[in-house]
Amino acid sequence: MGCGSAKGVYISLGLAVCSLIEENCLPINRVIRGMYIVAVIVLTTRAADAWPHKNRQKARIHFLATSTLVRGVWGGTNEDTYLAQLTFTPTDSPLVVCLVDSYPGPGSPLPDGLLLSTEGSIIKVRRDRNCDHPYSKMILRTAPGDPMAILPERLGYQPPLDIPPAPEAILPCYRVIRR
Repeated sequence: MGCGSAKGVYISLGLAVCSLIEENCLPINRVIRGMYIVAVIVLTTRAADAWPHKNRQKARIHFLATSTLVRGVWGGTNEDTYLAQLTFTPTDSPLVVCLVDSYPGPGSPLPDGLLLSTEGSIIKVRRDRNCDHPYSKMILRTAPGDPMAILPERLGYQPPLDIPPAPEAILPCYRVIRR
């Protein structure tokens, strides 16, 4: 059941309870108990939707550009950002996204074989709406896997896109799941 239909059910239940109260068909204790049960259902449904494992998806990924590489101090977190195309099913058209790979300081970045794959690779990702941003704000430094990406200068790389996103287009952000 989708969120929209669940809301409709809760509204219908609420209206039914309100009409019964107005007609004095139910004692007030039953009404309060019924409203409590409905509230518990709504809250547990919302909590279940928020669990991170619900957002994990497998996707075919094709890297287009390296954006930023942030190296933390030992024991800190490294964060690499890429412009990529994700495809969730074979019939989907590719979606241009901002892809963030966070991993512990002593860990390894994504392997060059994955970054340079022409046919794409299957990885697990999860949607993170907190890092969505306009295409024009994404710093595109180099081609994926290019060792020049570690330089501090902005290199202004333009990825090979048939139809690039509009500058004001908001890129959805996904995070790599490394488990």
